[in-house]
Amino acid sequence: DNYPLPNMELALKTLGAGYHFFSKLDLKSGFWQFPINAKDRFKAAFITPFGLYEWNVLPQGLRNAPPSFQRIMNKVLSSCIDFSLVYLDDIIIFSRTYREHLLHLEKVLNGLKLHNLTLNSMKCQIAQQTIAYLGHAISSKTITPLPEKIKSIALLPEPKSLAQANRFIGGLSWYRKFIPQFASIVAPIHAVTNLSKSQRYKFKWGDDQSKSFYDLKNVLTSRPLMLDFPDDTQPILLSTNDSKAGLGGILYQEINDVIRILYYHSKLLSSSQKRFHPIELQALAIFKCITSNEIFFARSGYYYFY
Repeated sequence: DNYPLPNMELALKTLGAGYHFFSKLDLKSGFWQFPINAKDRFKAAFITPFGLYEWNVLPQGLRNAPPSFQRIMNKVLSSCIDFSLVYLDDIIIFSRTYREHLLHLEKVLNGLKLHNLTLNSMKCQIAQQTIAYLGHAISSKTITPLPEKIKSIALLPEPKSLAQANRFIGGLSWYRKFIPQFASIVAPIHAVTNLSKSQRYKFKWGDDQSKSFYDLKNVLTSRPLMLDFPDDTQPILLSTNDSKAGLGGILYQEINDVIRILYYHSKLLSSSQKRFHPIELQALAIFKCITSNEIFFARSGYYYFY
């Protein structure tokens, strides 16, 4: 099943359109609420010391389980797509007013009830003005990383192996949009981790990697990480820059003489891109910033490049 899972970054940006009330619903043992057709159960059979067993319901370990689950949930809530998002068994409902939110919540609950789906009430949050979703805390105006996620990354020890280095980069990359010039800071670590399977034995952690590691930790813990959601009545400004290692951009708005940062974009240059003319690099930086934030530009309608 090649049904696509939602783009998590796009989902987070969708919530930044001035919504003031959020509810999050969690399905109870979500995958197990969907039975497998009796004639197909043999395909999910597994061997145990006590004999051969077949799943009666959808197990989480199957390769096709997540896309199949996503397909079903999108169909179940197809009438609610204007005010809800589904990421597997997590459902978030968003509205501009409390009264509107109650109507939206009722429609979603009716849709779940119609298909006999059960919620885990202990994990549900109703009519919140700030809510945790996909590793972030979201309000009507701002988005921040969840403190416990940042703490878990900050507590990681300095890597001594390729697996540990990849774990650090993997955990941090999800929050790169909060860090100016992230790609340039992390470049020394990427240089020793971006190895093919046959070249992994060449991994070597040196002084440059150690400095990059502690620089990134310092950025995480020295100041609050926060981005603003755009005000769609105001123009969006984009400032770009480039270097020999990478390119970057800052998406921001200036409202009443206050600068509000919407997004930090950064990307390492490939070997061919390093031969680009400076003007070509500027154009590439603008292109990358726009394509990664299309939803912001589409809602605003007017913007300036610097």
